[in-house]
Amino acid sequence: MGMFDALKRSNPDHFTLAGKEYPRVTWWKSRNLRNLYFLLIIPLLGSWAEGYDGSMMNALQTSQEWQSFFNHPRGSLLALYNLSFGIGALVAVFPFPWGAYFADHIGRRWGTACGNVVTIIGAVLQSASQNFTISQGNCPLLVTELAHTQHRAHVTAMYNSNWYFGSIIAAWVTFGTININSSWAWRIPSILQGAVAVIQIFLIWMVPESPRYLINKDRHEEALEILKHYHGEGVVTDFVAAEYLEIKETLALEKEYGSRGWAELFRTPGNRKRALICYIQGFFSQWSGNGLISYYLVPVLETIGITNNSEQAGLNGGLQIWNYIVALWAAFHIDRIGRRPMALGSTGAMIVFFTLWTVFSARYADTQDPGMARGVLVMIFLFYAAFNCGWQGLVIAYPVEILPYELRAKGLQLTFFGVSTNVLNQYVNPVGIQNIGWKFYIFYCVWLCVELVVVYFLWVETKGVPLEEIAKLFDKEDAIVGGGAATDHAKKLGMTGNAEVDVEHAEHELVNHYP
Repeated sequence: MGMFDALKRSNPDHFTLAGKEYPRVTWWKSRNLRNLYFLLIIPLLGSWAEGYDGSMMNALQTSQEWQSFFNHPRGSLLALYNLSFGIGALVAVFPFPWGAYFADHIGRRWGTACGNVVTIIGAVLQSASQNFTISQGNCPLLVTELAHTQHRAHVTAMYNSNWYFGSIIAAWVTFGTININSSWAWRIPSILQGAVAVIQIFLIWMVPESPRYLINKDRHEEALEILKHYHGEGVVTDFVAAEYLEIKETLALEKEYGSRGWAELFRTPGNRKRALICYIQGFFSQWSGNGLISYYLVPVLETIGITNNSEQAGLNGGLQIWNYIVALWAAFHIDRIGRRPMALGSTGAMIVFFTLWTVFSARYADTQDPGMARGVLVMIFLFYAAFNCGWQGLVIAYPVEILPYELRAKGLQLTFFGVSTNVLNQYVNPVGIQNIGWKFYIFYCVWLCVELVVVYFLWVETKGVPLEEIAKLFDKEDAIVGGGAATDHAKKLGMTGNAEVDVEHAEHELVNHYP
């Protein structure tokens, strides 16, 4: 508890790095940092594309033309159509090394570009799911490793929260084409799958490469220049010096004392706990009952008497907007509330709302009371509000920050593998709804209780802890963290004297003495 006590006592106008406090930065008042966050919209497009692809099939089910063309699929046949995305994701994730290889060996930007090439091919083939590991595995890494320490949690949580931006586009594009009396009613939304990938391929080169990747490849001057430009407004401040040295020393120690293979994920107790959390984070994000609405809103609405296609499409579009608003709110409050409290509070609220959803559905089945149907709709919106507070943004943000650099890309693949298990979830949901209706919901009421217990005993709070120093929470005295020397050397660089002399001297010392 010592670290947390220290954080509570720290000045709210400061943040801590390598045991030293630094003044908080207002990003919109810092020109270069403001430009950086504008550029990070480009990797955020990866989540938008994922949201579009992942929710398009749900939106297409509201189209009468799609329903007629595919002969009104239900149950296992509808599951098969939806599984085209999930199976592609599972196939892409299963050979683990690919996503991590692109991230660690050719860089975060090149990995993103390669993933988008596959996306475009997938859009042409009407199956864009193969881009999941390569592009999705690089974009969040780039966002996390470029963000300022103070803003890292917010920016990274925004990554997966922007999934809903893509789902909003998918929902309302489909709503706009729903009355076209031809197959173009569903072909137009399908074609648009590749649009974001084309944009990202051309724009990703405007985003700077990850300083951690550059340092890991012995390109130290480039890394320092990026940190100086964006985190120091063109000056090697004492914070930039400490940040550079902590990253460099930590990466050097990881290389010296840690294996770089996949086995390293399971070698130590701390790494095994990380690996378990990474997988469970992805798994729970798909098995919390949210998949019922994410992929099968139409069958759920039909169980409460809502059968009009336009009404179904409108509800889907409105729900996606609601989800996006709540997810962004959660992303901006992640450091105020904390990861563990958000996950626990979210899961507890989901239990309450899903139970009421089940009760109202049962009452509607018995009475056909429109009031019960409206109650189900309210519970769906409240359930998703709870889900988005604790799971949507954190499904990427939490695994990325608890993993050390050498394992970050590999561990993130475990999260994606957990997400890809929605293949079974997607198959079971429509079959369960078709065969037993509202009784199928009872499974999720019980399962959510299991999730609450697991999160309570397994999750570790990382609020306010710098990226490199989170290792101390998992590895205790065995943590591989640089930074003790970083603070000392930053002090030795003479940052309080003549500014021009200090900057020149600092750059010389950092580049030449810590090459």
